[in-house]
Amino acid sequence: MLLSRASSRRCPHCYTDAVVTHPARRVDRPYLDVLIVENNPSDARLTIEAFREVGLREGIRCYPDGDEALAVLNGTGPLPHLIFLDLDLPKTPGLKVLDEIKTNDRLKVIPVVVVSDCNDPHEVRRAYELHASCFIYKPLHLHQFLHFVRSCYEFWGGVVTLPPGLG
Repeated sequence: MLLSRASSRRCPHCYTDAVVTHPARRVDRPYLDVLIVENNPSDARLTIEAFREVGLREGIRCYPDGDEALAVLNGTGPLPHLIFLDLDLPKTPGLKVLDEIKTNDRLKVIPVVVVSDCNDPHEVRRAYELHASCFIYKPLHLHQFLHFVRSCYEFWGGVVTLPPGLG
C-alpha cells in the first residue's frame, strides 16, 4: 500500500503558497530483486531463508560463482536491485567480480553489499576502493544473521531510493 500526503505550505522555489505533495511512502513489505553470489551452499541457503523470514518471498537469485553471476548480469534480463557478494569465490574472485560490476556502465549503479568472513583490512579497503556499497562481516550466530538481513532488506528496500531501471 502506498501513502501520499499533501500539505499546504510555501513553495521553497517560487515562494508561493501551494499544495505540496510528498512522494509516496511504502508501508507494505518492499519488493527487492536480490542477486546472491555465494559458493558455500549452507551460507547460500541461510541467506535465502533469512530473506524469506523477513518477508521477501520471491525475487531471490543465487549463483555459486562470479562467472555465472556476471554472465547473468551481462545478459539482457532485468537487473537486480541489490547484489550480495561473497569475496571467497571459485573461478573469478569476489573483488574481481566487484571490479567488473563497478566498471560496467550498465551495472555500476547496482548497490553491492560485500558479505565476507574475511577480516583482512586490506580486502575491506580494496572493496571500498572498488565502490562496494558496504562491507559486512558474516555474522556468526543465526539471530545476528537474521538481524543483518532484516536491516539490509529494510534499508535497501524501504529507506533508500534505488536508481530507476533496476528490477
